[in-house]
Amino acid sequence: MTVREVTQKFANTILSFGRGFTSKPCSDLPGIVHRPRRALLYVPGNDERKIRKAATELSVDVVCMDCEDAVAASQKNTARNCVVQQLETLTFGESERAVRINSLGSGLADADLEAVLSSDTLPDALVIPKVCTSVDLRTIVPKVKKILRHNSDKLEKRDNPLKLITMCESAMGLLNLREVLDSAMELGLLGHTGSPLRLEACILGGDDFAASVGAARTRQSAELLFARQCFLTHCRAYGLQPIDVVQISYKDDSLLRHEAAEGAQMGFEGKQIIHPAQAGIVQEVFSPSAGAVQSAEELVAAFEEHQRSGRGAFVFKGQMVDNPTVLQARNVLARAAACAPRAGAPPS
Repeated sequence: MTVREVTQKFANTILSFGRGFTSKPCSDLPGIVHRPRRALLYVPGNDERKIRKAATELSVDVVCMDCEDAVAASQKNTARNCVVQQLETLTFGESERAVRINSLGSGLADADLEAVLSSDTLPDALVIPKVCTSVDLRTIVPKVKKILRHNSDKLEKRDNPLKLITMCESAMGLLNLREVLDSAMELGLLGHTGSPLRLEACILGGDDFAASVGAARTRQSAELLFARQCFLTHCRAYGLQPIDVVQISYKDDSLLRHEAAEGAQMGFEGKQIIHPAQAGIVQEVFSPSAGAVQSAEELVAAFEEHQRSGRGAFVFKGQMVDNPTVLQARNVLARAAACAPRAGAPPS
């Protein structure tokens, strides 16, 4: 596409956003309680020691064994073999076992999929990087389904579908995100459809996105504000978990806490991390505090009491309360329930 065409497409996207929305809004999708993905830790797929530590010592929500950016070109095959070995032999506790494959454009995705999906133990989730167009999704999904059909016995052992998590990492990917998610709906990847695959979350790749628009990354990430808000809005409209950008200054705890809190306030449900030291802070920030839960419980109880007495909006602790305020409180309670220590099988 020419610069003029890209500019026009961007303008049309902004002008038409929210109009002609033909997909079901998230409130109409079948109810699904997603497992928490407060921190998604990337671990080099060729490093058995780091994978083992992440799986057994950190209690991080998602351990993502990476075959893409964290692995040198000469180590790709080693990474595939190592990931399969860890899937088959390692217990991950309550952590979700995810694998990030290489992008379609790399020419390595097919080999990644064949190795990982032929494993005796399937991952819980596949992370698909650099999804720029609906064609990317329509290309990768049949490949995954074909391999799974050849290994149907492994699917029969699972209670839940294999989860997909797509990544938006470029200006074109952001412009096409609605189109991509419409395709996900058409492919039966959203909600309880009986498909062996389910798209549950999307990740915003901040550094790749910044590079695609020529932005310089800054400590405050102001250059990503529009992208984060636009990305999050799309995810919420389709009932998907939005996962925020990486903070690469992994030794700066105060900056990490600030950016994680900002993301949580915006509506993100989790954050990518690249170092084990980031896990505790991020999972704490994306979990409602005891005080927030208590306030939400009190507000909901007061609302229900006013509803029983036939009264509408009311004042609670100096704040005017109506339906949107109550919905925010219920969101806090739902998040707290999802983040509570899990017993037995994780949420689907």
